Amino acid sequence: YIEDNMVVFDMDQIFQRKMRRYSEEIIYNIVTQIVMNIEHLPKKDYFIQSVCSVIKKKEPFFYRIDYVNETGDFPVFIDIIEIHLEEYLDAIDENKYFKETEYE
Repeated sequence: YIEDNMVVFDMDQIFQRKMRRYSEEIIYNIVTQIVMNIEHLPKKDYFIQSVCSVIKKKEPFFYRIDYVNETGDFPVFIDIIEIHLEEYLDAIDENKYFKETEYE
């Protein structure tokens, strides 16, 4: 359970375990992107949803997060998976991507 300046979300154990595989830089970028975009995640009861993003660096890191975001509750991130450019581009076509990826 994470609360950061009124941004509240939870991370499943699988999500947490997979996040530990990444460098501190990647983890920081993923969490920052979550916080920047969390208000735009659609509410959908009883369904697992997905959102994709990229961390722009020398070798771009493309990833997908599976989550549940039900009415009256805060989002729960349940899985994170490294993906390829093609899946990221498909997510853009389907409007299932983090729009805000740049920060200071």
